[in-house]
Amino acid sequence: MSGAVTIADLAQAFALLESEGVEGYVDGGAGAGLTVRRNDEAWAAIEIRPHALASVGTRDISTTVLGQREQHPVMVAPVGFQGYVHREAEVGLARGAVAAGARYCHSTFGEASFSDLEHVEGLRWWFQLYCFDDAGLNQRLVERAQEAGAEAVVLTVDLAALGHRDRDARTGFTLRGHRPVACVAEVGHLDPRLASVWASLDHNISWDTLEATVASASVPVLVKGILRGDAAVKALDHGAAGVIVSNHGGRQLDTAVTTARALVEVVEAVNARGEVLVDSGIRLGTDVAKALGLGASAVLVGRPALWGLGVGGHKGVTHALNLIVEDFDRTMALIGVRSVAELTSDLFVLPH
Repeated sequence: MSGAVTIADLAQAFALLESEGVEGYVDGGAGAGLTVRRNDEAWAAIEIRPHALASVGTRDISTTVLGQREQHPVMVAPVGFQGYVHREAEVGLARGAVAAGARYCHSTFGEASFSDLEHVEGLRWWFQLYCFDDAGLNQRLVERAQEAGAEAVVLTVDLAALGHRDRDARTGFTLRGHRPVACVAEVGHLDPRLASVWASLDHNISWDTLEATVASASVPVLVKGILRGDAAVKALDHGAAGVIVSNHGGRQLDTAVTTARALVEVVEAVNARGEVLVDSGIRLGTDVAKALGLGASAVLVGRPALWGLGVGGHKGVTHALNLIVEDFDRTMALIGVRSVAELTSDLFVLPH
């Protein structure tokens, strides 16, 4: 891992170490993977107009999200089934996040239980909820997550159907099976096997689902999977504390709008009424700066953290996150700003 001096190095090492099926599952996307590639390209296409002679020898990279102070604006996105990537699985990702000063978001389909997370010292985390046909199960998951220390619930809303992934179809990689879903098992579900739980996903979620989730939670609820300004406003109107602009890393709907483009519309529509975060395609510190300059309060990264996990377990996760955070700090200096608040839209030029 010492030879991995960039996120791209980690991605390359991950591809060499993992099986073809696992690598394709992590790195691939819906359809032909056009949105996966375009996410990266869209962040890269935003140009920077730096200040000069700005006296930036001392910088503060911290930010505030949902009233909580974060050491930096880089968080770990929810990703399930991490045991396929490394034996440390979600516990390794959580431990790596702690060491990097990053908030962690735990997937409903994580292989670590709520109890496992309670034993990760110093962990600050949110629970990502996929809704099921059983409303009682959804409520038990939210209640147990809060009891275990989750400080927010992230309701993911872009799984009306599972996106078709060409690479998985070619390699034959599949997640379905009889292994239990840890969090579902912990709250006493009668059949926590993956195949059964997956089959019970609620594909008819609606604004009523959001209202029910908000009602069952004593912590803020964020809606993940928003790509339109009108949807963001409606989420706030139905009780959400904020939204996460996301196209599921390009894994659900190929040719979906990139998050770099969608972010501008969502921020304008929300008009500071709630939090706006963003994921999908964040790889560099420059990407983080651009996202914050366009109005996001923080970013979430998925694949870079998984690449680190696959290459080096929890230490690899910390290394990956540190690479992005250090690049963000350096980018702030080169842009000519001393704090996150100084990252304003006039510093960035959007492509026509």
